[in-house]
Amino acid sequence: MAGQISAIKKRLQTVNSTKKLTNATELVATVKLQKYNTKTKLNEEYSKNLRDFIMLALRGKGPDVEDNPFLMKHEIENPLYIIITSNSGLCGSYNLEVLKFVEANVPKDVPIFAIGTIGYNWLMKHDYLVVKSYDELEDLQPNVLNSMIDNILTLYTKYEMNEINVVYTRYINTLTYKPSLMRLLPLEMNKDEEDENLLLEPSRNDVLNELIPMNVSSQIYVAYLEAKTSENAARRNAMNLANKNAEELISELQLNYNKARQAAITQEMNEIVASGRR
Repeated sequence: MAGQISAIKKRLQTVNSTKKLTNATELVATVKLQKYNTKTKLNEEYSKNLRDFIMLALRGKGPDVEDNPFLMKHEIENPLYIIITSNSGLCGSYNLEVLKFVEANVPKDVPIFAIGTIGYNWLMKHDYLVVKSYDELEDLQPNVLNSMIDNILTLYTKYEMNEINVVYTRYINTLTYKPSLMRLLPLEMNKDEEDENLLLEPSRNDVLNELIPMNVSSQIYVAYLEAKTSENAARRNAMNLANKNAEELISELQLNYNKARQAAITQEMNEIVASGRR
């Protein structure tokens, strides 16, 4: 009986310690969720305005045969994918859903830039062609982002890639987030929408060559922020569920502990009464 009481007590201590950890993780995830959600909204507005400028510039009179490397259809079939996952776990099925999406939509023989330790390890284990990894990022710092953009655009403008895509988790609300694919380049343009009266200085190509890299950088950053928002929403939900499960288990263990103690006390009393009658 004493052994049973001791075992239940130790289990209670373990569950209580775990609950403290999951509760702290939930609080941290809640703060980060709010932080990244605010950043996402601010940067989404900037990214939308930038893209509107580009769409306007695309209406400018271009050459009869397009010669801008950001707009041309490249002959080579070699798309590049940027895949965003988390650096750590405890976020439910967040990473699993992204990687299932990758498995269904990304070929193994195309170059990949991997952001996040979880994704990088999975991609390497499953023989994907990871050419660059960023696995120590909590925040995508400007110098890291700029270096990544320079590498990507250099490959693209040298016609070594024909597409640039981002796989990330699109944030919808605190309970809904969906793995998504966004194509960054090439940009779609419609020759029928050209406006010969639209004046662009110093030239259409100069404007586009300045704006398009900015747009690629902005969209990657927004995708990263949405992914981080989704990650922390998933982590908060997972920890919230873990806390509820821990509370139920603590209640059950406490009840079993009380029953065991009561049984032990009853047994001791019976033994005392029995020894007194001898």
